[in-house]
Amino acid sequence: MLATCPTSFRRIALATLAPLAGLLLMGMATPPGQADEPAASTARDEVPLMSDLENVQADLAYMQEQQIPMLMFFHATYCTYCRTVDDEFLQTMANDPDYEGRLIIRRVEIDSDLPEIEWQGTAYTPVEFARLQGVQLVPEVIYFAPDGKQVVDELKGVTVPDFYPQYLDQRLRAAERCIEDPTLEVCTDGIDQPRRDLTAQ
Repeated sequence: MLATCPTSFRRIALATLAPLAGLLLMGMATPPGQADEPAASTARDEVPLMSDLENVQADLAYMQEQQIPMLMFFHATYCTYCRTVDDEFLQTMANDPDYEGRLIIRRVEIDSDLPEIEWQGTAYTPVEFARLQGVQLVPEVIYFAPDGKQVVDELKGVTVPDFYPQYLDQRLRAAERCIEDPTLEVCTDGIDQPRRDLTAQ
């Protein structure tokens, strides 16, 4: 933190040191060949671990860059269990350092018209997007691999709340394995048909 200084010295500082100070404060005084690295880091930092789904293509691009899966959470305002999953499990997951850099979580509120979801060049309401994904029951959790294809079976409803975090974690670990080897049986066993694919429409 810069210390404050008397007015008499401040004019001198502004005249002689402001350009250099400005470069240092803005993070622009980097060694040759490294000027582009802070911008790339900032772009990655701007992708939230958990947020409403708004741009499928942008999220897929990030997933492909990082080689991590997406947890897509379908919920509704009228659904008590949805609030439980969101507040007690997904928020906890998002705040846990152990999950940082391992996945992104995207919410879709099926009884809402906002925010619009950009998918394959078309804007859909969350209601329309959920319908296109065949979602009929909430809460529902679906994992997607970086190639846009669904992996592991869906997690529908809340049968045993005490075990729900374990169900989420088991599916995440399976999704990570499927990124390494998409031919594993767990990648497609038990999922709804047809298999969901975010690159197709």
